[in-house]
Amino acid sequence: MSILVLADVHDGHLLDTTAHVVAAAREIGGDIDVLVAGEGVQAAADAAAKLDGVTRVRLADHSVYAHQLAEPLGALLVELAGDYTHVLASASTTGKNVLPRVAALKDVSQISEVLAIDSADTFKRPIYAGNAIATVKSDDALKVMTVRTTAFDAVGHVGSAAIEALDTVVENAQSQFVGQELAASDRPELGGAKVVISGGR
Repeated sequence: MSILVLADVHDGHLLDTTAHVVAAAREIGGDIDVLVAGEGVQAAADAAAKLDGVTRVRLADHSVYAHQLAEPLGALLVELAGDYTHVLASASTTGKNVLPRVAALKDVSQISEVLAIDSADTFKRPIYAGNAIATVKSDDALKVMTVRTTAFDAVGHVGSAAIEALDTVVENAQSQFVGQELAASDRPELGGAKVVISGGR
């Protein structure tokens, strides 16, 4: 088995969520590649190469991937998917945006918000707004999955994987990045917070 993990990259840096997705990939078993796509993301690729369990980092550094738009990133993943049995991403905004497109183009089902790995083809995921946990078995040749990162402990940074530069540049005439407005906050995102304090009745 071979697994491709889509790295979460922001402002050229690798996000901690990627280490949690790699942990999920390790539970599946097999060789693990990490795809780092963006513009000016060499530092992110270097950080991904240090994740424990990663065999190879595939680096797609080009302006067409600059903002990780679903169309070019999905097309890149579709081109690479033939080498893999599983494609994983975090259940982040990017993962939820890109992987459904990959699944549709490959004509396979997507498995969303995976909480646990039972085997290479059997997974647990929440349904009914998290009130029940479903065990899902996929017979698809390619498993396309988003992973709930809080369900898996992050791997360490003790690896030394090789970095392979990709020369694949896809065409993107369907979408363009216009801009973004972000709320400034000193607090971490909920999905990446080490401690969550919840109040209620």
